Amino acid sequence: MSTPRILVVTAGLGTKRNALAEALRGQYGAEVLPGKARAEGKLDKVWRRLGLAERLGTNAANIRILNRDILARDFDILFVVKGNFVTAETIRALKARLNPPKIIGWSPDDIYLPHNHSTVLKAAAPLYDTFYTAKSLNVTQGELASMGFADPRFLHQGYDRDLHRPLPNPESRFAGCATFVGFGEQDRFEKLNHLARNGIEVDVWGNGWTASMRAAAHDNLVIHGHPILGDDYTDALSNSAISFCFLRKLNRDLHTSRTFEIPACGGFMLAERTDEHRKYFAEDIEAVYFQDADELLAKTRLYMADPHARARIAAAGRQRCLQSDYSYHRLARDMIEAAQA
Repeated sequence: MSTPRILVVTAGLGTKRNALAEALRGQYGAEVLPGKARAEGKLDKVWRRLGLAERLGTNAANIRILNRDILARDFDILFVVKGNFVTAETIRALKARLNPPKIIGWSPDDIYLPHNHSTVLKAAAPLYDTFYTAKSLNVTQGELASMGFADPRFLHQGYDRDLHRPLPNPESRFAGCATFVGFGEQDRFEKLNHLARNGIEVDVWGNGWTASMRAAAHDNLVIHGHPILGDDYTDALSNSAISFCFLRKLNRDLHTSRTFEIPACGGFMLAERTDEHRKYFAEDIEAVYFQDADELLAKTRLYMADPHARARIAAAGRQRCLQSDYSYHRLARDMIEAAQA
């Protein structure tokens, strides 16, 4: 089978790395177009609040630029991340070509929820050949089908082979820490603050941790107030004593990107217990799970005091990542092979 010509459209700016897009570039030589050619400004927030962002301002300009650039290219497969910027008119024009490309979509977010989709995506939904979602509820509850997608499929998230790998360093600033890296949400704050009030020191990195959370945080809960990226992120997951994996309630997560990134880095993962988590990593063998704040506290105390158990479970989790190949490279290959079948 010949190598397909693939055009990937991401959901962000050109400077933002997308692991799946990079996997497609590396394996198939895919060309990657950023969904956003220009960063949005303050006025664009006004258009968004008024529901006019797809017709006025930077977002509207980005949509015009992107769709013009798509139509200027020849390819066998158009691979769209999220899909909020590729118009129905563009897909119809592609399908009218003598050799029409396959149109594949993929979203790590819960695109059934209004805050994650756009009128552009809703109009284009019936024109996709296949649309993959990382939220199983989108498929099992018929949500994407109700939006008009003809072939919705569930496919879990993964890890980036180039970025998420063990970087062991006993001198790391994260060594011995109980760490969470992620966006601030009230449920996460309450559980982490419960740990802090009970004598566990916790370091948190990420956006969205509000002034009210900071004001209410116990002294043991250190909210750094900014994300860590690249090898700093890998360092944190590799060398923290415990890396917490919370699920975002706003997105109805049953697993998340950290589900795979923490074990891929050789880190010890303490995650919320779900059927999906237990499917990907065996409980108490390849990862450890909790149901509520009290179990989280008990498991944190238990494993902070047992570095040998942490090392054994972390190594087994890393091995599971490799054996089951939870990488975006494998996910990309599976989707492209399915499109060629």
